[in-house]
Amino acid sequence: MQRVDRLIWREMLGPFLNGFFLFLSLLFGAAYLLKVTDLLVAGVPLVMVLRISLYSLAGLITQCLPMSMLLGSLLAFGRLSGDSEHIALFAGGVSFLRLARPVAAMGLVVSVITIAWNETVVPPAMRAYYTMVQEATQDLMATTTPLTYTIKRDDGSVDEYISISGGYDPKSKRLLGVWICKMSDDPKRKGQPEVGLYADWASRLGGTINEWQYGNVYVKSLKPDPEGRFVLDSFMQTASTRTLPTKNVRMVHDLRSLMQSQTVDNRQMTFRALRAKINAEREKGNYKSTLGDEVDLWEKLSLPLATMIFGLLGAPLGVRPQRSGKAVGFGIAISLIFLYWVIYRWMYVVGKSGGIPPLVASFSACFLGLLAAGWLVSRTRQ
Repeated sequence: MQRVDRLIWREMLGPFLNGFFLFLSLLFGAAYLLKVTDLLVAGVPLVMVLRISLYSLAGLITQCLPMSMLLGSLLAFGRLSGDSEHIALFAGGVSFLRLARPVAAMGLVVSVITIAWNETVVPPAMRAYYTMVQEATQDLMATTTPLTYTIKRDDGSVDEYISISGGYDPKSKRLLGVWICKMSDDPKRKGQPEVGLYADWASRLGGTINEWQYGNVYVKSLKPDPEGRFVLDSFMQTASTRTLPTKNVRMVHDLRSLMQSQTVDNRQMTFRALRAKINAEREKGNYKSTLGDEVDLWEKLSLPLATMIFGLLGAPLGVRPQRSGKAVGFGIAISLIFLYWVIYRWMYVVGKSGGIPPLVASFSACFLGLLAAGWLVSRTRQ
């Protein structure tokens, strides 16, 4: 029986590796090729572009392994079927269920490797990818698109609204047209504006996080004061965070950190870190906003599991009564992959909206695939 296992593994290994590099190339071309080409044309050094491309591959590898397993299983059993070797094995008393055992074993090993890859390599690689892209974009590309963000207090209420109407100037490294609305710290005036600040430009001072320099600054009190005792209405050509007439106005983001804060990609976090993020948000009462994150959390397990399921699907589908080429197997693989991702994205939307539990949404496609694999294996003629 060990010879049978080695036969199956030998037939699967070549198509599995070929499919892996094929799907990796296709996914990279669809997701990142235009972006890295634009960076190269814009003047980003070739070494940096190559590093960005390398870091982007980490997350794609996780998606390629299930598809490669499906294609490898399909082509391996298609080759056995085409040469009628499966009939000889059946005649020798080897059942199809026994033939599928090395496929399940290989799929299980690849699934475990994928989980380990997701936890150890993908998060730091994706963080490095976004950091390098943001660095290249900030240094080379100006933006006139208005930028906005909020600073919140520990209780979740808004402390400041920051609007940057003029975008970013890469030459001076300044944010242009900065408007800050500071909300009241008085519990009786919660949610009401306290101070308004406008500056023609703002830049980080000395590279520190909360120290900023402002140019052509206008500061005005927005607090209701019928008696005029707390009038704050001043103009300064330049000012820093420390020299402003009001000491409780602050900024926390330059362009790069603002881009980082607006980048939502849970692949940057490990399973434990994402779970901690979800729990922290739910402690603040933000339950509904974490549903999509929880679907992503369980995807870190469901996608690797799909590797084994795809392998079990490909084995019975590869056994065909007529001889057929690799093109047929490749077409079947593409169709099943497309169907899987349609079902997964559909369940993701339903789970994110709260229609079904996130755990169920994430594993639904795998569960359906497992049922289909079991049915096909049981019906394959001996």
